[in-house]
Amino acid sequence: MTIIFKAKSQEAYCIKILAELLSNNIKTGCFVIDETGIYLCMMDSHRSILIDLFLKADNFSIYKFNNKKMHLGINLNHFHKMVKSVKKKDSIELFIDDKTPNDLAIKVIPKENNRITISYIKIQNVQNLEIDIPTGYGKPIIVNSSDYQKLVKEMSNIGNVMKVISSNYNIEFSCNAGGILKRTVKFGEDDDDEEDNNSQEFSQEYVTEQLYRITKLSGLSNNIQIYAGKPLLFCSNIGSLGKISIYIKSKEQIESENYNILDSEYESD
Repeated sequence: MTIIFKAKSQEAYCIKILAELLSNNIKTGCFVIDETGIYLCMMDSHRSILIDLFLKADNFSIYKFNNKKMHLGINLNHFHKMVKSVKKKDSIELFIDDKTPNDLAIKVIPKENNRITISYIKIQNVQNLEIDIPTGYGKPIIVNSSDYQKLVKEMSNIGNVMKVISSNYNIEFSCNAGGILKRTVKFGEDDDDEEDNNSQEFSQEYVTEQLYRITKLSGLSNNIQIYAGKPLLFCSNIGSLGKISIYIKSKEQIESENYNILDSEYESD
């Protein structure tokens, strides 16, 4: 048996959280694997959320790749099921061998090494579309990831739409249930520097459920970097393995794009 690909890490729990985060947003992930690491850049089915991640080969305790660049279509719900029982001190090994090149093997190794589990997921053929990554962002607001998770869970009980306002060094999330219930949470610092007084304020509305679907970021790193812009950008480390960026479109962007699609369909008729 010859190993085509192998990646081993002691951060199995981090992979588990990442799998849940991805499965909450994307049904089938197209992962690109080469000698530098593991990539994924995909949008959800509604094209309102873009996920861009990279797990660097050098950050795995073992990383072997003996092939040309590979594209792996993985059902993310199945992948999450296979790693759902992972504990915090477990290790994980992902590998593909030449005897079963259409199967991704997932080996979970407990710290005590007394119950090693190997699961297999069928690799699907999927087309990886080229996606333009949004650019032009300024400085981020650094937010504690657990505080963000708590904020969104609380807001989801108040309203379906959340307003995000940002200027200079702070960002504010607010929800309003028809004037009956209101809540505002602010992160960051107030800065009285006169040079920054002319900076433009960012203000957009977002579907609360979209912001809720990325709350598992809290399990990947202590902090999240939030960049105001269209789309809104959330960045986080994936433990010590790599980085993830999640772009979320505002209601205004989604409605504008839907209008343009309908308009173009009308013109084609």
